[in-house]
Amino acid sequence: MKKGLSPVTLHYTLITGGFWMAFCVVTAYAAVYLQGIGCSNAELGLILALGNVGGALLSPVLGARIDRNRNLRHASVVNVLLAIQVALLIVLRVHPRRDFFNAACYVLYITAMMPVNAMNLDLCVRLERAKAPLNFGFARSMGSFSFVILSTLLGIITARWGHLSLPFAGLAVVLLQFAGNRLIDRDLREAEAAMPPAETEIREQSSSLPVFIRENRMFCLMLFGTIIIFIAHNMDGNFLINEIRALGGDTAIMGYVAAFTAITEVPIMMFSSKLPKKWDTVHYIRLSFVFFVLKILAYALAPTIPLFFAARVLQAPSYALYTVLIVSYADRQVARKDSAKAQSLAFSMTTIGSVLASLIGGQMFDTAGVKPTMLTAVAICAVGTVIALFGTRQVKGRANSTL
Repeated sequence: MKKGLSPVTLHYTLITGGFWMAFCVVTAYAAVYLQGIGCSNAELGLILALGNVGGALLSPVLGARIDRNRNLRHASVVNVLLAIQVALLIVLRVHPRRDFFNAACYVLYITAMMPVNAMNLDLCVRLERAKAPLNFGFARSMGSFSFVILSTLLGIITARWGHLSLPFAGLAVVLLQFAGNRLIDRDLREAEAAMPPAETEIREQSSSLPVFIRENRMFCLMLFGTIIIFIAHNMDGNFLINEIRALGGDTAIMGYVAAFTAITEVPIMMFSSKLPKKWDTVHYIRLSFVFFVLKILAYALAPTIPLFFAARVLQAPSYALYTVLIVSYADRQVARKDSAKAQSLAFSMTTIGSVLASLIGGQMFDTAGVKPTMLTAVAICAVGTVIALFGTRQVKGRANSTL
């Protein structure tokens, strides 16, 4: 059912690729734009933190609304978020100044962009439950490949034309998402219309957040561990330009590094369904947690640009493996009535990690320097990994999911 490139998979690839290209603009190149208008690392960190807080708070709220209101379409929610992004990108281009207004617009831009991924992940679950021929692994791998292409282009573009070219890239990506969103919503309507009546009945009332936490204690403990892991992960991602400059590189090199990092994700995401069945989803997610620690350690110790490039291959068994399996893991751990909430929370925890990384990293990069900051990230990641490993558990009778 999930083999091959069906129209559903291609349409889902559009929205996934669109989101990760937007992520490239708003996060991977945040330092280029914000430092370009005169912001310090600490100011950059604060802006990223506030934007990610907004996104982390908004994602579960929107997820809960969709869980509770059967008539509220994912497409409607996403279109509103995209329209907000268009308005803010225009402002960021016409008002590129280091002031409160520009900072507030960038914060709101991040806030409006982040929940789109949570909506897309829950949409994936709905499509699979409706028996739509979706190959999530392929679509998500193309999201990383899209990041690769845009990151490489933006590295060259910003090196030549500067940071004010970034809002134009953001607008182009938003238009792509509008188109994909319309197509995938049509696919979901058709798939749901073809379902037997018994499977399309009104869903059970979604749980409140306190009830959800009480009913899913171990799942939430795992999510808490991922917050800490993603602090370390994003101390690299949010401040990559600092690491590159410390090794003698520039924004063009940063673009190549970000592109290479993303392309290492593609094989695991594309062929996730081919993972050996000797282990199930839980074991692979646990393995990814361990590789997060090894990855950050390799980044911290890399003494040259070539070795820094070599260390980026560890993105595949860490971030890529976790990302492609967490959707099915959350779906199997949590009751169907709380599906959107589970997906939103899983993404929000990584976002909160980014928030804390921005606050901690911004200050540390300014005061302690690159090497001490990244070694601190290794220790932080190790703590998160221990917690996340404790929070994951085998669900009897569950086989490794085919994504």
